[in-house]
Amino acid sequence: MQMKDVIRKKRRERGLTQEQVAERLGVSAPAVNKWESGASYPDITLLSALARLLETDLNELFCFRENLTKEEITGYANEIGEIARKDGVEKALELVRERIREYPSCGELLYQMGVMVRGMSVLFMVPEEELAKNQAFAVELYERAITCGKPATADLARYGLASMHIQEGAYEKAEELVSQLPEYQAPDRRQLLISMYMKQKRYEDAAKLLEGKLNGQLQEVFLMLNQLAVAAVREGDRERALEIAEYSRKVMGIYQWDYSACTVAFTVAVEEKDAHRCVQLLREMLGALSKPWELGTSLLFAHLDTKESDPKMGRLMTESLFRLIEKEDEYTFLRECEEFQELKEKYMV
Repeated sequence: MQMKDVIRKKRRERGLTQEQVAERLGVSAPAVNKWESGASYPDITLLSALARLLETDLNELFCFRENLTKEEITGYANEIGEIARKDGVEKALELVRERIREYPSCGELLYQMGVMVRGMSVLFMVPEEELAKNQAFAVELYERAITCGKPATADLARYGLASMHIQEGAYEKAEELVSQLPEYQAPDRRQLLISMYMKQKRYEDAAKLLEGKLNGQLQEVFLMLNQLAVAAVREGDRERALEIAEYSRKVMGIYQWDYSACTVAFTVAVEEKDAHRCVQLLREMLGALSKPWELGTSLLFAHLDTKESDPKMGRLMTESLFRLIEKEDEYTFLRECEEFQELKEKYMV
C-alpha cells in the first residue's frame, strides 16, 4: 500500500473529509486531494501532524511494513486478475511489478504474484514470445520467495518452481527442489481445531474448517484421478481408464458443476484421440461454463465464503479452452474433426 492509499484509508476510517483534513492541517483541500491521488506528497513538516490526525504512525504512513496480511495479498491478487481481464496481461504485470517494488521482501506476496503471472499467461493465452518472458518472471518471483518467505511459503514456492521445471523437462533442477521439500505430514492443525470447536459447540466454525479442508483434498484427489486415468490409457488398460473417469465424474459431482465432472473423461478421450467423444464432453463442459455457478450451492460447501461468480468468467474460460485446443499439438486430431469446428463456430461467435 502506498502513502496515498494509507492517507485515504485512514482518513475514511476516521470519518474525515478531505476539506476537514485540509482545515486542521492548514493546507488547501486540493492539496489533500493530490496527496490521495499520488500527484504530490505532504510537506515533511506536516508528516507528524498528519500521522497524529489520522491516528497512525510514520512507519505506516511511509509503508515501512515488510509484510502484508493474507487479506491484503488476496486483495492485490483479485485486483490484478480484474485488470488482466479488463485491460490485458501487460497492464496487470505492471501492477505486479509495482506491488513487489513496494514489498520486495514479502515472501508470501512474491509467491502469490508468481502464481498470478503463471495463471494469467495460461488463461489469457499470451503470444509465445511474451509467454517465455512471463515464465522467466514467474521463476524469478518463486526464487525470491524461497529466500524471503516463511518456511511454509518457501516450500510452496519450491513446489511451484519444481512443477515448472518438470513441464520444461529440466528434471535435475526439479529433483533438487523436490529433495528440499518436507515429507508428507499427516498431522493437520485444522483437525485439532475442528475437534476443539465441536467440543465447544462452535459448529459453524467447525463446519467452515471441515469444508475448507474437504475442498483442498478434493482438488488433490481430482489431480490424482486425472493422472491415474492417463497412466491407465498409456498402459493399454482402456477399461480401467474409463472406470476411473466415471468415478471422477461422481467424485467431482460434489461440486455440482458439470465442467469439473467431465474433465477426467475428456483427458481420457484426448489420450485415445477419440474426437467424437471429445466433442460430446466439450458440449457438456461448455454448457456448464455458460451458466452461473456458485460453490456455496453444493450441499457440502454451505459455509464457505465464496465470491459471487463473474458472468464473464465462463466466457473467458471458454475462449481460453478453444485457444488451447487450437495451439497444442496433442489436439491436432480434434482440430481436424468437423464436429469440433461446428462446436467452435457455435461458441466463438
